[in-house]
Amino acid sequence: MKKLIFAAVLLLGFSFSVGGQELNNYQYVRVPEKFDFLKEENQYQLNALTAFLFEKFGFTALYEEPLPEGLETCDVLEANVHNDSGLFRSKLYVTLKNCNDEVVFTSKTGVSREKDYKVSYQEALRKAFESVEALQHDFTGE
Repeated sequence: MKKLIFAAVLLLGFSFSVGGQELNNYQYVRVPEKFDFLKEENQYQLNALTAFLFEKFGFTALYEEPLPEGLETCDVLEANVHNDSGLFRSKLYVTLKNCNDEVVFTSKTGVSREKDYKVSYQEALRKAFESVEALQHDFTGE
């Protein structure tokens, strides 16, 4: 039984390291001006905060700016924040998709119990970004 658990943990760790290596091939992340679950652009400043956090953790965020000249669309990951909130908790998680519409990364779910939506969503988003920080993203230029 211990060997089975060890093998599962080893396999899980390997899958995370491979995902992190794949993300190191990307420098740019496009952050939309409005997430699907929000009613307005940059409501609760979530889109701007998402761009800021990607910048903080090693990516170049494209938010409210065009694609840099000479950059292909397949050189950019598409970010999205998903709302999985319930009655008493705000739950957000982040996904990154490549140009083939394949999800290459899904963060852990950030949870907040704050009552104010702005505070709650921002806290949950920051907690979700802890798994982005753990990737220790370093663009390899490949």
